[in-house]
Amino acid sequence: MKLRELLAIMQTITIKLKIAQPMACGGVPRDRVLGRLQDISDLDITNGEKSIDFLAKELGSQLRKTFKLNVKQMSDGHSSIFLGNLKIDFSSNFIAPNIEGELSKIGIKSPTPMQKELFSRDFTCNALLMDLDLKTISDPTNLGFRDIKKRVIKTCLVPEITLTTNKNRVVRAIYLAAKLDFDLDESMMVFIKKNPQSVKFASQHTLIEKLNKAIEFDSDKTTHLLNELNLWNYIPISKELYPYYQKRVKI
Repeated sequence: MKLRELLAIMQTITIKLKIAQPMACGGVPRDRVLGRLQDISDLDITNGEKSIDFLAKELGSQLRKTFKLNVKQMSDGHSSIFLGNLKIDFSSNFIAPNIEGELSKIGIKSPTPMQKELFSRDFTCNALLMDLDLKTISDPTNLGFRDIKKRVIKTCLVPEITLTTNKNRVVRAIYLAAKLDFDLDESMMVFIKKNPQSVKFASQHTLIEKLNKAIEFDSDKTTHLLNELNLWNYIPISKELYPYYQKRVKI
């Protein structure tokens, strides 16, 4: 099944259910802006409200009539559909603690549900939205386009909040910096240097997986960040990381 056909079915279901318009978020719109979007294997969908769960359920039911697929309820509550090589994640609608107070500090007094969700996401480059036509991209936080142009990984809220409300965000920042050839924002660097143990919020499995992939993408940038952030004593040393760790120890 072609992606556009799948998205057309999703649009038809949206109209049938009379729910808020779903949009692509996360890596797909980011990579479209960067001009590096090729084969889409991981698609994140949100509409800023819990009705996204109804969309996931109905889409799974429709597709199951014709295709073999798996629908899973993930540990954070969101649903994922696995169809061939494509994974579709439907938003968990996670909202950061005291989000209204935090947004008020930056001049957003009456945030919409979508604004609350997007500012609760990990990084500004991942807070863009793209219509299901896979062409029209918007930047509701007014931060994503700017930081992609600057090629910087920056948290949507202050690092003290964003990097501690999800266990994987510190290691994911390093992984994305290596993958995209971005730098980490200075405020993130300062926070992680002061709190190097924050990288251990992630499980050992996730740390090994993400850091091995980061090394594969860009070993120089990955090891530079691990050195600068003083993280070597807080991460598992896999066989892929060991040569770089050994070199660090000898310095």
